[in-house]
Amino acid sequence: MRERLMLWGAAAGGAILIFVIGVGLYAGYRWYQQRYGSTAERALEGYFTALGDSEYHVMYEMTPDADLMALGRKLSQRDFTSRVEELLGGEEMELEEIELERIAQRGEFQYFRVALHYRLEGTGKVTRLLVELRPVGEDWKVTYPFTPSL
Repeated sequence: MRERLMLWGAAAGGAILIFVIGVGLYAGYRWYQQRYGSTAERALEGYFTALGDSEYHVMYEMTPDADLMALGRKLSQRDFTSRVEELLGGEEMELEEIELERIAQRGEFQYFRVALHYRLEGTGKVTRLLVELRPVGEDWKVTYPFTPSL
């Protein structure tokens, strides 16, 4: 009987040790992801930096497929680029500063107030946007609950 209790005690102790190690590894992974991984803030900075650097392919990849639909078909990357350039009036955007403020979170959806300080056609401007961000796998997708205008 005593040997049986010792065996169960050893098994329970081993299970607890495995559980504690698992929780520790998970906490370490979450810390690493927050510190060095893709966070919502880093994703938004990358998205708007891509806009300022005319790297529209990055923006295209970060836009959900549902937002790329026009008249029942998905916009091509070329069409997307043309629309962004048209929105900018064919001018290069010189991004000076990106201000981000998280204003809400609903489940995995995060909402940010974004202020873009930039120069367009030599004139300094500020545009304020409300942006929704959601994780899709290891990536982030950016949507605009309201139509943006620059």
